[in-house]
Amino acid sequence: MSSEPARSRIGPTSPATTNRDDVWNHDDPTSLLDTLGDEYARAAFEAVLDHPKSGREVAAATAMSRPTAFRRLNALVDLGLLETENRIEAENGHHHKVYRPVIDSLAVTIDDGGIEIVVESDRPTGSPFDAPRPIPAND
Repeated sequence: MSSEPARSRIGPTSPATTNRDDVWNHDDPTSLLDTLGDEYARAAFEAVLDHPKSGREVAAATAMSRPTAFRRLNALVDLGLLETENRIEAENGHHHKVYRPVIDSLAVTIDDGGIEIVVESDRPTGSPFDAPRPIPAND
């Protein structure tokens, strides 16, 4: 079954302080660490690392319920770790959302000033993702 990518959605919505175009400080490290501390959120994130997947595909790959998968995926989008794109199936015109990571690395620093999380991304944050990476079709 082949699919074509459709329009891209706005990317990370989390507050962030940009250091450079591809490096930013996450402004809510507690929420980010809490979410990544959740085994289901980690499993959902890891499931999309090899290639973009729909929420149903993530649920199937991780053996979690669909509602749990969608809640965790949406939390990861809200934190700026994933982005979504609508995909249209060429055969029947059905639409579904796929999730993919937008970060390359994440570093946590703990010192007297508190917790700092620095994220390296392959895209600038806070701007529309109007030039999405190609999504390979799952055959």
